[in-house]
Amino acid sequence: MMLWSSNIAEHGAKGDPQTYLVNTGCSTYNATNVQSFYANINATFSDLRKDISNNSKHFGTTQEAREDVLTYAMFQCRNYLSKNDCLSCFNNASTQIRNCSQANGARVIYDGCFLRYESEMFFDQTDELGKGVLCGKNTSNAAGFGLVGQQVIADIQTATPKTRDFYAATKTQVANGTAIYAVAQCVETATEDKCLSCMQAGYNNLQSCLPNTEGRAYDAGCFMRYSTTPFFADNQTIDIAPYLKKGDSSRKWIIIAASVGTVGDDDGREYLLQRTWKLYERGMHLELVDKAIDPNDYDAEDVKKIIEIALLCTQASAATRPTMSEVVVLLKSKSLVENLRPTMPVFVETNMKIRESKSSSTSGSSSNATASISVLSAR
Repeated sequence: MMLWSSNIAEHGAKGDPQTYLVNTGCSTYNATNVQSFYANINATFSDLRKDISNNSKHFGTTQEAREDVLTYAMFQCRNYLSKNDCLSCFNNASTQIRNCSQANGARVIYDGCFLRYESEMFFDQTDELGKGVLCGKNTSNAAGFGLVGQQVIADIQTATPKTRDFYAATKTQVANGTAIYAVAQCVETATEDKCLSCMQAGYNNLQSCLPNTEGRAYDAGCFMRYSTTPFFADNQTIDIAPYLKKGDSSRKWIIIAASVGTVGDDDGREYLLQRTWKLYERGMHLELVDKAIDPNDYDAEDVKKIIEIALLCTQASAATRPTMSEVVVLLKSKSLVENLRPTMPVFVETNMKIRESKSSSTSGSSSNATASISVLSAR
């Protein structure tokens, strides 16, 4: 087992090459034949640089042998980087990695690329000591951001191992104009199973970042990142729908997450939770679906089930609300929800009474907002 000392940098240069330094790691063992070791490093880096410059490659491996010294090297750029930006990121990494001096293994991970060398073959490795997560410091105020973000990274976790080059990039709208940009990538020499294992570890680590507006998870053979700040162009997204099971898309979660939002009607503004309940009572809860969404893109019964589960989660008594594990069971079940009838959320009734009394005080309005948000913060 290779032992590593590592350093996580929280500050770095940002630009088109995306050389924000996420992580560096150096082996705790030094090369025994330093002269041959350095010659191998120079040769492998030269080969990789040529792959980028001459062949526009975003991934490459190479190896060198001098006397009894073996050196293996690998680089990878995010697919959305241009050739010049990829080359610039590689050049930064090849300079940074030399800070490990005589260590017989080292790696550098930037937002835009990573570079690694070892004295032993490692090309198919994805999980190793030194994995980690780096979370942003700002929290999103967008309604349902944490829930939608969770589904976004769940989707790219599922899709990435199934794509041809183990790469996925998506953009997902949340609320109030906010969007989540997400990317996931495994080394191309990994197997599908190893890529999935690495993605699952990254997904679990990123849970600690939400609802922060950005997060990064990294390992020996994979990288995941999400942010509300665009870090690739909209036309560089990947359609991952074919790699997801029907019903796995984020729309389900967006519907639930939207329950903290507001909508307007003829009488003025009212909370979506109240409107949802009214439509549910009349068996018209499909009216909540955005008219811009093609009905062929979703299953009507699935959507109704999701809305009904959301209402179960907003019942007045906490004891009657399903736990998260029960929600998962309900989502996977085709019949259990049919036997459950949600009771009216207490805040729906409260809001109705407030509206009927035509209260216009500031404190009354504040109470409405607090009540609706509190409903969705329950388990």
